[in-house]
Amino acid sequence: MERRNLTVAAVAALAVLSCLVLTYCSHGGPADSDGSFVIIHTNDTHCRYGWDGGLGFSTVAALRESYSSETPTFVVDAGDFLQGNSYGAVLDGRGSVDIMKNVGYDVGVPGNHEFDYGIGTFLERIEALGYPVICANLVYGDTGESVLDEYVVIEKGGVKVGFFGLLTPETVATVRHGNMGAAVITDPTDAARRMVSALEGKGVDSIVAIGHLGVEKVGYVTSDEVCAAVHGIDIFIDAHSHTEMEGGKACDRSVELIPSGTVIASTGCYLDNVGIVRSGPDGISAGLYRGPPLRNGPVDAATDAVKSEVDDVLKVKVGYTETLLDGDRHSLRNGETNLGDLAADSILELSGAQVALVNSGGIRASIQPGDITLNEVYDVLPYMDPICVFEAPGSAIHECMEYSLGLLGDDNGEFIQFAGMTVTYDPGAEKGHRIQSITVDGSELEADSLYKVAALDFIAMGGGNYPMISGYEAQIIGTQDAIFVDYLDRIGPITAEDIKMGRLVAV
Repeated sequence: MERRNLTVAAVAALAVLSCLVLTYCSHGGPADSDGSFVIIHTNDTHCRYGWDGGLGFSTVAALRESYSSETPTFVVDAGDFLQGNSYGAVLDGRGSVDIMKNVGYDVGVPGNHEFDYGIGTFLERIEALGYPVICANLVYGDTGESVLDEYVVIEKGGVKVGFFGLLTPETVATVRHGNMGAAVITDPTDAARRMVSALEGKGVDSIVAIGHLGVEKVGYVTSDEVCAAVHGIDIFIDAHSHTEMEGGKACDRSVELIPSGTVIASTGCYLDNVGIVRSGPDGISAGLYRGPPLRNGPVDAATDAVKSEVDDVLKVKVGYTETLLDGDRHSLRNGETNLGDLAADSILELSGAQVALVNSGGIRASIQPGDITLNEVYDVLPYMDPICVFEAPGSAIHECMEYSLGLLGDDNGEFIQFAGMTVTYDPGAEKGHRIQSITVDGSELEADSLYKVAALDFIAMGGGNYPMISGYEAQIIGTQDAIFVDYLDRIGPITAEDIKMGRLVAV
């Protein structure tokens, strides 16, 4: 059966049962004889529920109601919904589940941050969602069995759409060691090719990939690379790189996509926008709903309940700062900032180590002048990483910093913020040869000497491509958030002079 090209425009929902291949029908809503349909999509919502400037999940639900009254409508999420700020951290992602199960999603995929609480919590959370979370390239390494259903076929209003899921291989580098259990990620392109073949055999009208891959060229396969290599994907709902896209192109023109016959769509992040894909006889279009926020009673009630529960925990004051503490994503991943220094200093002092290492990707927000609440601490440090203390040779520290400095300009979360050292480097030198000197406690770093190092266990376990600093016998002394709160209590009100900057020096 030859598949038809279709179009998209609104939202509808349906509770779903899960099993390795899922097929179900929705008989509600209009039946469009021309095969038109709409996909409403979200991605990288990261526990932004609407009171923080975004459109919120109520807008998604309201759009679903509006579109589904006129056109077969599918609602999908492309991952990273369980973690990202204090409202995720306090409830281990449960708040997102309590809200999203009221929206009316049809299907979703996991993002890399879904594993931040461990695979056990991840599986428990998605079981409670009431709709299938699918992925075709996530398997148990010991058996080869798929962790999740690989695809789902959904029929609404006479339109039969096959959805399959993909997860970025970068997940392994961004998740704490052991959090994925026995699960491994296979090649997305191979999985996509297999899924297209399987869904074509199901006689679907359209094939839609939901992928947490992104379009940033950072060494991992991207959505446009998959679409260029695999023919037969009509629509690719993308995520991970936080790219706003309309008309199959990045809105800021920062990325040039590899041409293919697939329309790629992504909303950016944080529910700043909601994606609307229309498929019909005239082709496929992909745009963004940018506002105003819309209301939905059940989702509003669920959102208010989550906010109330978490706010009771988060309103406690834990510190004060007279100066802005810079946690801007671009600043942190391309140089030293005062908040990066402060986070590293807190670990250095409590651990008694000589060197402290913090990956920039673990710091997620700035702190404005004024009172610092527990809410802000969780927004800044939502992952609650354990801190490991171990001894490592100077040669390993040198290699670690060379790798970090090689990331300058890449906006890469693996870039290191640190304490206890002064690193002088040449930014124009070849990667791997940028460091001119490293001093620790005022003395030159010695390659064969051992140094006491404190680092997030993400780094100490080899995450973020830091194998040179992993594998040493380590002691866990606490979690980063608790250590940071304790440090704020010790130092009292923070002034600009309290944070000794100038530890990363370009020559």
